[in-house]
Amino acid sequence: MKKRFFSYSILRTVLAAGASLLVAPATAEAQKLGGSITVGQELDIPGFDPLKVGVYDTSAQSAAALIFDTLTFLDDKGAPQPKLALSWTHSDDYKTWTFKLRPGVIFHDGTPFNAQAAKESFDRWKDPANKCRCAFYISFIHDVQAPDELTLVYNLNDPTVTLPANLSFPSPTNVVHSPTAWKNKGDDYNRNPVGTGPYIPKSWSAGDRIVLEKNPNYWNKGHPYLDRIILKPLPDAQSRFASVQSGEVDIIWDDEYDGDNILRAQKDPRLTTHTYSGSGAQVYAFNTKLAPFDDVRVRQALVMALDRKKMSQAITNGLSRPATNPYGDGSWVKCKDDGALPYDVEKAKALLRDYGKPVEFKMLATATPRGRAVGQVLQQFWKQVGANMEIEQVDQATIPPRAFMRQFQLTPWRIVDFPDPSPQMYANFHTGSPVALANYSDPELDRLLEHARSTAELDSRTEDYCAVGRMINKQAIWFWTFQNTYYAISASRLKGLPKLFSGVIDVSNAWLE
Repeated sequence: MKKRFFSYSILRTVLAAGASLLVAPATAEAQKLGGSITVGQELDIPGFDPLKVGVYDTSAQSAAALIFDTLTFLDDKGAPQPKLALSWTHSDDYKTWTFKLRPGVIFHDGTPFNAQAAKESFDRWKDPANKCRCAFYISFIHDVQAPDELTLVYNLNDPTVTLPANLSFPSPTNVVHSPTAWKNKGDDYNRNPVGTGPYIPKSWSAGDRIVLEKNPNYWNKGHPYLDRIILKPLPDAQSRFASVQSGEVDIIWDDEYDGDNILRAQKDPRLTTHTYSGSGAQVYAFNTKLAPFDDVRVRQALVMALDRKKMSQAITNGLSRPATNPYGDGSWVKCKDDGALPYDVEKAKALLRDYGKPVEFKMLATATPRGRAVGQVLQQFWKQVGANMEIEQVDQATIPPRAFMRQFQLTPWRIVDFPDPSPQMYANFHTGSPVALANYSDPELDRLLEHARSTAELDSRTEDYCAVGRMINKQAIWFWTFQNTYYAISASRLKGLPKLFSGVIDVSNAWLE
């Protein structure tokens, strides 16, 4: 067994642009205690129980970073550091990882945090009888054992060199839940989450706000700094921006689709604009089991009809960076050839003529001005090559369940910023995954995905993932629009905000100047 933290020579290279919940490092500024802030979020949160929600969206992740803790976090160099785990070792084949846990930690309900508590939660998610959509994200883990109170052992199906970094992300199956709470609360646990984190939920008014108060028994002494944090859903981008301008809220989530607001914020001395360019991409998935997308010619034609630069200018003032693969500038996966289909209107028209039938379909879009604007731009691109798309606007919270149930022809999605591509790529594209939205199966694609996550050799993994990208581009089962760039706009007096890894607004270590 080899000690792997503080000497992460492999992972410092692999994870240079990694993403996770990042605990704010000490700075030269004096952190001040007390005060309250309001966070303007993109969406209302449906809940926190993995069995109920399956995955967390960005709003839920930002809340999870306050209520829960993870075993590790990533520092500014992308190397995993201790959080609930103090240290870790791995077997020579990277298939067994042993974590030594922090003693003396308690959940908000008084339950001791220990290895058995972590194991019980994992077993609950993994149990096939519970039918958790989250289970596929942990399918690479064979089992978790608790040989003693402060030792947690992960036994993996395949070698995984990046496990400590992967466990840093505030996902439903990485944050640590109180087993006492989910056992006793049953269905009510979804809206009554219990973690070990710096803040405790005190009230929750659906569609209005979640009020969190400082955890007086937090294990990280002297933290957190703020007394209270209010999470307020503000789905309308203009309302969010107006709220931070007026001081009604202290920080808001934003993205490049609100380019005008971001440019205004950058010129306003009362505001601070936070930006992070990560890995991953904004994407769309075709349902390849439904006409007309059961024919590769149609899928290829629609992708080749896209002018991403013009699209960026039309909807984000040129802030969005076109993407041709799922990895992005922030990823360690760099492909000399990703097999991207070229922008070629005449070729797209020829493919649809060869198809020989009318191309008519619906695309899911959020019931927001942004959703309609993006849909209309795509509609025009496709109309010029002879395809007719109808925009089906729905509440954003309904898109994930519609996608999981395959109740769509074309749906928006996102491959989020993450330390390693393996969990998402395997879940999104391997045969049998509940989140392989395209309904597409290919033995060679499965083989590449399996090999990429089972070898520790970086060059080999890069070759595998580039080959995966080329296959997806050639078959056009998904297509990428823009690389992930994350934004937040805050009052200038709010300090201590880390990088927006994965779009998470982590204010767990924030303070007011």
